[in-house]
Amino acid sequence: MKQYLDRTFLQLGRGFQFSAEPPPSLASAEHLNSRDPWTVLGSVLARVRQGDLRAVEVLPDLMARDDAALVWNACVQLIGFAGRTTFVLDTAARFLTRPDDLGIQWSIADLLRNACSLHAVEPLLQLHAAATDRDARRHVERCLSTLLEEQPGALDDGAEEQEVPDPAYPEPFTQTMTVLDRDGYAAQVRDAAAGLAPQLASSDQAVTAGQPLDLAALVARLHDRIRSGEPSGSRMEWERMCFEASTGVDCSTFYEQGRLQRLAALAVLEDFMDTGHGAAFEPGVRYFFGHRVDD
Repeated sequence: MKQYLDRTFLQLGRGFQFSAEPPPSLASAEHLNSRDPWTVLGSVLARVRQGDLRAVEVLPDLMARDDAALVWNACVQLIGFAGRTTFVLDTAARFLTRPDDLGIQWSIADLLRNACSLHAVEPLLQLHAAATDRDARRHVERCLSTLLEEQPGALDDGAEEQEVPDPAYPEPFTQTMTVLDRDGYAAQVRDAAAGLAPQLASSDQAVTAGQPLDLAALVARLHDRIRSGEPSGSRMEWERMCFEASTGVDCSTFYEQGRLQRLAALAVLEDFMDTGHGAAFEPGVRYFFGHRVDD
């Protein structure tokens, strides 16, 4: 880990901010070929902040050769928020050859949620179908809810548990077992996606919260969520990352030692809202540090 990347890329940390002034030459293309993963990640961050969004396209190869959890987290944050949607989907497909891998379920679900695309729904459902670990399955469900529900609802609640006869106990020794209605849940998800599609000018428009991605609306929701006293959770933490990634606004004061700092977070959001900067971001379009993310 580099000194200038301490707690960078973490939702409860520094997000997309350097923790110290990086070396002036960090954005040089030569660092993209380094064998040190943190040099590569620092260089990619420096370049995408300046608008070279294609720099993230070196990262899938880094993921293939380095399976450290923090390296993967940094990669999925950078690729997911700064990468072209088609590239994000191609990266997901590359690793979805192992959908039953627990690390893949967590990381690729994050990657797909960050892309804010209806095209992410089917690969997320592929992960959901393969997830036998409850926490990983719940994570995938929260990712789908973030994309398709304005507030946590039926998709966030997850697949319904059903009691069915256990075939290991034939009559008269009947017993029941609990199974998940994964097919019913997938149908709910597809219905929600189909209901959202008519709101879009094209299926390639960015979405979140069951509507075209609207940064001003996202900031308002996040502000209301924090001001209401709602505990910090998956959706709030993701909205913070999306806001910071889109605008470049420093949100590193939102959390201290993993604890939400409500007054500091509200001050950052209210400053953004009061200046009217949200009007510069076109609805249905993704941005990274103010740079438009186009395919």
